[in-house]
Amino acid sequence: MDDQAKISKAKELAAGALGEKLAKFPLLFSKPAFFCRRPSKTRKGRIRNGSVTLVDLGAGPRAITCQHVIARYRRMRKCSNKILFQIGHVELDPLAQLIDEDSRIDLATIRLTPDQAKTLTSDGEIGSCVFKPKAWPSPLLMKGEFVAFGGFPGALRTAVSFDEIEFGSWSCGASEISSVSEYQLISAFDREYWVKSFGAEHRMDFTALGGMSGGPAFIYRGLYWDFVGVVRAYNANYDTIFFSSSRALHADGTIERPPV
Repeated sequence: MDDQAKISKAKELAAGALGEKLAKFPLLFSKPAFFCRRPSKTRKGRIRNGSVTLVDLGAGPRAITCQHVIARYRRMRKCSNKILFQIGHVELDPLAQLIDEDSRIDLATIRLTPDQAKTLTSDGEIGSCVFKPKAWPSPLLMKGEFVAFGGFPGALRTAVSFDEIEFGSWSCGASEISSVSEYQLISAFDREYWVKSFGAEHRMDFTALGGMSGGPAFIYRGLYWDFVGVVRAYNANYDTIFFSSSRALHADGTIERPPV
């Protein structure tokens, strides 16, 4: 089989059931996180959202997100003491339940109670599971391997009413890793090989996908999946997405700092 035939076959597989399975997997372990002034019929509040990854690395359920999501919440709360923070349908104080955070790696870990985790995972297929790895930490990725990732872009957020919000999800089943370090993963997109496997067609590009920060990235190892990182940022100039590596996370949710 020549290279062109291999590419055509890969696209066929990606557009079918396999591609759908790969792309949907990260969303099983992710929920939207949002914060705003408490809703009122007479006042529209500015809503900001990110994504979280639901994991249990060996010490109980955790919500993993980016530190910059927590930093933005702090800034908003300084302006008002009436700020609501929710993960899915669960309202909580992320600062009171914060285990650790690091701005350089851009990771933050939030402790979840068993009741919170149960409520979060009981609302539909998306975000219905807490990921438990085969072993921790997962092996370091290799350049050229492919990851699946997903989250909840703000561009797909819809205000149904003054006190109800719907979040659309977006995911990618196979994005090639172009650079790896202990604390960061980088994937430069090659859109020539992209195919759509399922879901509605949205007229948007990655510059409109703010809100995915904190969404999970996984690699399929054949018999199991490994949690390898969370979405951190997108660079439009280089058409590249950055992930904070999960290897910085200890099993208890504390974060290993990079060298000064």
